[in-house]
Amino acid sequence: MHRCLLILSVLLIASLLSPDTQGFIYREFTIQEILDGSTNIAFGKIKSLDTKRMNAIIEVEEDLKGEKLDQIKLNVATGWYVRGSSPRKMMGLLKVGMPLIVFYQQTYVVEGLGYFDGTWYRNRTGDPEGWWVFTHLCPYMERTFNGTTMEFREVIRSIIAGERWVGAPEDALKVLALTGNTTVMPANSPVPVPTNTASYEYNAIRAVRSVGEKTMAYESTQDRTLADLDQVDILWIGHREVAYNGYLLDKATEQKISEFVENGGVVIMSGQDAGRDNPVEIGWLGGSLQGVERRPTQEFVVTKQGQNLFTEPNAVQSGQLYIDDAWTGWDSSFQVFATTNDGKDLVVGARKHGKGLSIITSLRNDNEYTVRVNKKLIENILHYAANQIP
Repeated sequence: MHRCLLILSVLLIASLLSPDTQGFIYREFTIQEILDGSTNIAFGKIKSLDTKRMNAIIEVEEDLKGEKLDQIKLNVATGWYVRGSSPRKMMGLLKVGMPLIVFYQQTYVVEGLGYFDGTWYRNRTGDPEGWWVFTHLCPYMERTFNGTTMEFREVIRSIIAGERWVGAPEDALKVLALTGNTTVMPANSPVPVPTNTASYEYNAIRAVRSVGEKTMAYESTQDRTLADLDQVDILWIGHREVAYNGYLLDKATEQKISEFVENGGVVIMSGQDAGRDNPVEIGWLGGSLQGVERRPTQEFVVTKQGQNLFTEPNAVQSGQLYIDDAWTGWDSSFQVFATTNDGKDLVVGARKHGKGLSIITSLRNDNEYTVRVNKKLIENILHYAANQIP
């Protein structure tokens, strides 16, 4: 188990920091992923700067995960001259006394990410006590966090302490994603990793920052007991979290989800993976519906009820989705938004229960490509769900 976790962490850091990735970052990483992939989280400050030699000495004050270094010696002169980054630009941002955070992982080399006041940068070294090489600034990482260093330190402490919704506005709509309990093949890697480590689906939903005047806040969990579900507005059940080589929810969780919807919550269920001789039942949903194995398709028909869902805010037409194992056998309690297989299978539908709503999809969101194809409808579904919350 420990060896497996080490391999996964190495893959995370390698993919995050690979110089071959377009724009430095090939997908948005969450703070939790960075914390999980780091063996060390160093809090420090700039002790001295040498503008002529273009280097900086970082005094390490504490390390939240690993053995603390006394200092990190950063050679800025080695940096790349690429769009948005150069050694001179980096030196111009640094000031004596400035607080920093350095996330890094010690394996056969040390790969790291540094952060200060909205700026992310990459560094690495073969010897932690020697000189660390600055390679480039990472402007796209601002999507992960872009506040002050001291604010970020408090966020990190809170996350490590197990708190949720850190930094979320009080009036934000809270979206909890159940994800990470099955494995997928991430891009450019032959090794399966947990879906919350290569969660293209989770990052696609997190890209929806607001709906109208409503701010959206996101957290993910692998805990199928769904603790604190009563604090959530929208529950996203990730691809294969209901069924993958068998049904995966117990009666207690089914009851909790049912009560969540009855009390006004909205649950969105991404696709399942039924076996050929093992159809999927979903007792928590109510009504009549069954998950069955189907061949992948991109063809579907939108119903009159589904016109708004497939046009707001994005127009999504047949051929522009990736659909797999489907839901079938629904009854009149369901609103049907789109079908496939000559109207026999549900692509997207919904069922009201009490004050809330359940939205069911047959989307296949299991890898980078399928999520990229489905991303527009994912955004539409979140907009539709948010507008159901008073």
